[in-house]
Amino acid sequence: MARVCTLLAACGLGLALLVLSSPILARPALAGEQLFVGIPEGWDEAWRHEQGNQTIVEYLPPGQSVSEWADMITLQEFPGAQVDPLQYLDKVAAAFGDGCQAVRHEGPRASEENGYPVALAYMECKGPDPTKAAPGVVLKNIEFLAIKAIQGVKALHVVQRAWHGDDETQHPLQQSSAKDWVAVVRDAELCDLADSARTCRTVGRTGGLE
Repeated sequence: MARVCTLLAACGLGLALLVLSSPILARPALAGEQLFVGIPEGWDEAWRHEQGNQTIVEYLPPGQSVSEWADMITLQEFPGAQVDPLQYLDKVAAAFGDGCQAVRHEGPRASEENGYPVALAYMECKGPDPTKAAPGVVLKNIEFLAIKAIQGVKALHVVQRAWHGDDETQHPLQQSSAKDWVAVVRDAELCDLADSARTCRTVGRTGGLE
């Protein structure tokens, strides 16, 4: 069977939306909407799963692989889904924490951006259940996740960044770059370039994903 996720969080996302829709990479075709995410310079697409119109895309920095990684950005889109982003992240949090020896989270918190309902959460799992990892992935003792869900007109968009490691001193929130690490998810925006009321703050800074 083909690998369908590389980290606990991605598996949790699949579980949470299994009954809602199918994922496909964000593209600027739905009602003029476009997702803008600041993928760090030098990162590349490392893995893509496509089945019909379903797509999950993962990005990694140089020197890391989908089987042994420390920092990963995952993008998903669920065409046709009309859900409350807060309820969606509640389901993700439940799936993410299942089997962890210790789990904590901040949020999810609901808000509105560019006229779209959004929710943002941070989650951490210590001592994860080895059976939750995808085949071939080197499982580490700690996983920290920042995740944002944005309900668009015709799709639910999800952006997440995860850190995976054994040394807590390397935790992204313990680094001087913590704000930049979190900003990739926190500042991700959905915009409608044809609607002046839904113009991205990040247009011209990060560029769109195609």
